[in-house]
Amino acid sequence: MKTKSLFIASSLLTAVLIFGCKGAQKNSDQGQNSLSGELKSENTTKRYPLEKGIVHQTTEVAGIETKTTIDFDKWGDWEAIETIVPMKIMGQDLTSRTIEIIKGDDHWNIDLNEKKGTHFSRSRVINTMGVDVNNLTDEVLGKMKMEKLGEEEYLGFKCQKFKVKSDQGTTMEYMMFGNLMMQMEGEAMGMKTKLKVTSIDKVDPPGEKFEIPADVIITEE
Repeated sequence: MKTKSLFIASSLLTAVLIFGCKGAQKNSDQGQNSLSGELKSENTTKRYPLEKGIVHQTTEVAGIETKTTIDFDKWGDWEAIETIVPMKIMGQDLTSRTIEIIKGDDHWNIDLNEKKGTHFSRSRVINTMGVDVNNLTDEVLGKMKMEKLGEEEYLGFKCQKFKVKSDQGTTMEYMMFGNLMMQMEGEAMGMKTKLKVTSIDKVDPPGEKFEIPADVIITEE
């Protein structure tokens, strides 16, 4: 019961967030394929506008709020993304606690409750929108169906706002600090979706955050 409930909650949140960004990524792929050279290679761009730090964010989907802490280093090439999905059913605590450790293209997805995880390799996109925000041209914006909504200061950082319309009819608004998503809001799969960064600590993240916990069993995918 517990494992099934956690799986449903985590799957729901993941599916909605992926669907919400899917249109932007699809448009991005089309734009980059037809405009090769317009955007810098992801290997030469910075995933985050800061070299290192800790990002705190919340996500709300279908009334379920998720809290995420992202420790990052090397301009985001290294990340430790710890996610907590609080849930209670009939008085039973079914809170999900997971962490994804990323070093380059190496990923470790770990269930901190079950003390189990998997390792796999996968190429990464520059951000959830799938495009380098720092190198957008008007031509690329048009092909990707992206609209600039102007600049806004958020948490003391100068950010750029965008609206993206997907072929599936989903509309999302994003606020970006470089390639770091600060806010996302819209509707996907018929559910309102909201993500926001609540704070950024410009500090050295603990080194152990990027190491696999000793009590976790890892299997290869």
